[in-house]
Amino acid sequence: MSWATILFVAPFLLATPPSVLAQAAHEDDRFASVLFTAEEIMLHGRTIGLTDEQRHAITRLIQDFQGRAVGLQWRLLDETESMRALLAQPRVDLDRALDRFKRVLDTEMEIKRVHLELLIRIKNVLTREQQERLVRLRAREGGEPEGSSLPSVPSRY
Repeated sequence: MSWATILFVAPFLLATPPSVLAQAAHEDDRFASVLFTAEEIMLHGRTIGLTDEQRHAITRLIQDFQGRAVGLQWRLLDETESMRALLAQPRVDLDRALDRFKRVLDTEMEIKRVHLELLIRIKNVLTREQQERLVRLRAREGGEPEGSSLPSVPSRY
């Protein structure tokens, strides 16, 4: 992907709600079968018996995520622009370019880490029974095969 493409796409990512990003990643993500997006939970909240307390907890998690993600996306935009400016010079200092590229990759990794943290925290708000219901609903809707269930681990509930 070219830097021009990244700079073109970045503003759209800034305006994209996390649930949409999560859904887009959902199809390719190996972790998607064991994690749940906020969109899935909102869609099936009544079916899984989501409580008001859980709904408020998930809302707070999403708000915290959005604040952190926007700051990181601004940083990523600054880092990529800095990298682009360096690469646009007639002669590129290799060490500086690699250092700036590392900062771009580090920021991208931090965005992914924060997103994974959100999905894990959302999952931890749900009871094991709610998680199992979501897995069954997903299977019925064609999202996962019926055999994919949650691993057997002690529940905190």
